[in-house]
Amino acid sequence: MLSWLAQLFAVRLCSAQICIMASSKFTHFAEAFCQFLNDLLPGWSISDGVIRGPEDAAIRFSEEHPSSSEAHVDVEFSFQDSTGVDVRLWDCVSGFGETVADWAETAAHIWSNTTALALLELKYSRRGEYADHFHGDEPQGLTGWHCICSSVLGYGVGESGQLLQDWWLQNHTVLPGLASALDDLTDSGPHGIKILFGANDIAEVRVDGHHHEKASEALRSLDWPRLPDPGFLRVYVIAMHRE
Repeated sequence: MLSWLAQLFAVRLCSAQICIMASSKFTHFAEAFCQFLNDLLPGWSISDGVIRGPEDAAIRFSEEHPSSSEAHVDVEFSFQDSTGVDVRLWDCVSGFGETVADWAETAAHIWSNTTALALLELKYSRRGEYADHFHGDEPQGLTGWHCICSSVLGYGVGESGQLLQDWWLQNHTVLPGLASALDDLTDSGPHGIKILFGANDIAEVRVDGHHHEKASEALRSLDWPRLPDPGFLRVYVIAMHRE
């Protein structure tokens, strides 16, 4: 009995330690994300671990799906937080480096140069101030949908990130190439779509925070350059409504 109780106590203690570690990580991430957000649009602050912004926007951090990287975090953006029934779009991002502060800083840099721009465009502008709009019949867009497309960000070793970014900008084949694979998008949009591809033939498409296998395979089948130096390209797209 004593052995069983000791094991139970150890499990509970371990769970508590994990919660404390996650809370500490989220604090670092919130501070870094808030700083980058204020550089884009002033008016963001942190309250009880939640980043709160102009016009009732809110950002929360969690761990919604398993990841092999400790530098990974899931990010929820709430457009009208106090109502409780507002639009909420999900994303996830991984930083890199030696410390939690490094993870937070690099993740915030990646997120603020992609996802944040699309979210701010939908929440505060809709006039192209933060991100591009593509209509459903435009050749570089997501066929059949009015979408907001963030900047494309390439990063990695040497020139790998720049080469991937140049390929996207010269070809504009990714969104049209994913359209048929995303034929299950519902009319209850908007939908947040994360696109990441690069090193080790990684090709990831997530829709509203969930891995989309069919779209990920379609992304992997495209002719983006497979490079000797590891690099990635990341973009965030919001499918607003059908057209």
